Amino acid sequence: MFPILNLGPLSLPASPLFQLIGFWLGTSLVERQAKKAGRNPELLSKMIWITIAAGILGARLSFIARNPSAFQGEWTSIFSLNLALLDPIGGIAISLATLYFLASKNHLLTWTLLDDLVPLIAVLLPAIYLANFASGTGFGMLTDLPWGVEQWNGYRHPVQLYYLVSGLVVLYLVVFRYNPSQIRPGLRFISFLTYTSGYLTFLYSFQDPLGNLIGGVRVIQFMAWVVFTACTFTYFKLKSSEVNDDAAE
Repeated sequence: MFPILNLGPLSLPASPLFQLIGFWLGTSLVERQAKKAGRNPELLSKMIWITIAAGILGARLSFIARNPSAFQGEWTSIFSLNLALLDPIGGIAISLATLYFLASKNHLLTWTLLDDLVPLIAVLLPAIYLANFASGTGFGMLTDLPWGVEQWNGYRHPVQLYYLVSGLVVLYLVVFRYNPSQIRPGLRFISFLTYTSGYLTFLYSFQDPLGNLIGGVRVIQFMAWVVFTACTFTYFKLKSSEVNDDAAE
C-alpha cells in the first residue's frame, strides 16, 4: 500500500510511525482524563511506560527461552532491534503481570485502573489498523465490490479500514461520550471490550484467515465471539448493579 512516507527529505516507515503516534496520543489522553477524574496522571503514565518496557523485555526473554538455538554463537543478537525476535504471547503475559504488580503496590482498584487505560487502547487500536493498511498486513478476502483495493494479486476487502472506522466509533462511545467520574467502575472497560469484540466477530468474516483455521473454524473470530458473549453478560450485570445502587440511594 504505502509502507514508506516521504516527508520532504525524510523517508519514514509508515507502519511503526502510525503506531508510535497512536501510543503518544493515547498516553496523552489517559493523562488528561485521569486528571479530569481526580486521579494521578503521572502515576498512570509511569505505570504505562514500565509495563510497556517489561513487555518488550519479557517478549525477548520468552523468545530466547523458546528458541535458544537461534542465538548460539551470536549472543550479541539478543540486543537486536529485529521485531521477529520477540514472542508476543510471552510479552503480553509479562506486561499483564507487571501491571497487576504495580496496581497492587499502588493500591489501585483493578476496575478503576482498567477504566483509566481504556483511552490508550481505544486510540492505539485504530492506529494499528491504519498501520496494517499501510503495510498490507491483515488483508481481506477477495471481492468484486467496487470499493475493493488491489492487494496481493487481487481486489480485496479493505478490512483494515473497516476495523479503523469501527475503532473510531468505539473511541467516541467509550472515551468522549462519558465522563469517567460519573460511571460505575468497570463499566467503561467492559463496554470497550464488548464493542471491540463485537465488531471483530463480525468483520473478521471479511478478513483472509491465513493459518487461523482449525476444522474450518476461524480461531480469532471464535475467540472474539467468546469475549463478546462474556462481556455482554458482565456489562448487564454491572449495569443492573448500578441501577440497584441508584435505587437504594
